[in-house]
Amino acid sequence: MAQTLSLLRRAARYIRPMLLVAVLVGAALAWNDAALRQRIGLPMPAGEQVTAGFALCDAPGYAPNCVVDGDTFRIASRRIRVQGIDAPERDGRCDAERELARRATADLLAWLERGPFLMLPADQAGHDRYGRELQTVWREAADGSRDDLGDHMRRIGSARRYDSRAKVDWC
Repeated sequence: MAQTLSLLRRAARYIRPMLLVAVLVGAALAWNDAALRQRIGLPMPAGEQVTAGFALCDAPGYAPNCVVDGDTFRIASRRIRVQGIDAPERDGRCDAERELARRATADLLAWLERGPFLMLPADQAGHDRYGRELQTVWREAADGSRDDLGDHMRRIGSARRYDSRAKVDWC
């Protein structure tokens, strides 16, 4: 019994620092991941305010700020993918998916056009494999509540939670 206690005490000397390092690494990752920060209730960093108007990217004329589809938009030369959602594809496999994509694109445009919103500063956003900024996009109300774009798009049925392991079947 004494031998077991001695062994546990020696192991604890090594385990405690490793646990502390794991907690600190986890906290650093949470601090830099806006979606995770929001889920666990950490405050969001100061956001970049966007006040620009938007149009559809395929509308006639030139629109530097435009909506590509239900989860992607542009601000000048920046291509932005809304973090955590997947919307139907405009060139989808069936008529139902293409129709849902048109609706999702219109819903994203409507949300962006409701007025100024916030995003993470560009240097704090990750990037996807296509080079698009992965952005958490939100509005803050006077009472301190948040209107998160990804949550809004999921709530109205225009997008689903993004899962990199499975492709969503919209048909």
